[in-house]
Amino acid sequence: MSWIFIDGNDLRRAELAKIAPALEITVEALQTGFSTSAPEPGQRARDKVLAHHAAGACFAEAVDLTTLEGKSLRLELDSENANRFCKWWRETPTKMLLSIAYRRSAESEIELFTMACDGKIADQPAGPLILGWDRLFVPAGEDYTIAELSEAGEVVGFRRDAYGRLAAALGLPAA
Repeated sequence: MSWIFIDGNDLRRAELAKIAPALEITVEALQTGFSTSAPEPGQRARDKVLAHHAAGACFAEAVDLTTLEGKSLRLELDSENANRFCKWWRETPTKMLLSIAYRRSAESEIELFTMACDGKIADQPAGPLILGWDRLFVPAGEDYTIAELSEAGEVVGFRRDAYGRLAAALGLPAA
């Protein structure tokens, strides 16, 4: 069975192939004009699935950066460019939240879960632009941003855990 990865990209597809090789993926863009004002990543991921015209199985992800106390940094990032954001917030201990929403068929309910990773804001954005906020976050115990690690072919632990959980929910083996 093939799954549609809504708003995914080739780097993410390659990452998922390492995590869950049995998960067949087709990447599709969001509908033109898609917008969500939901601040929490779970609702943004759910909104992507709801808005997509997929007739079958699909999933989407959304991320957020928060302070350790749980305050979202989304508004700060939306109001500044990435370089200024990193300059202002660099080295700040943060969490990255990754929410995955999925639907097994057009008729089924949307299921959702969220994983968290401790780390800090990078000194400056680094890695492929297509990976968005992953360019701004350095996981605890690493020296590089998630985007740099992904570009190098490495899978960050919490992304492996999140997509391993998706594979398990779908009855597929994870690597």
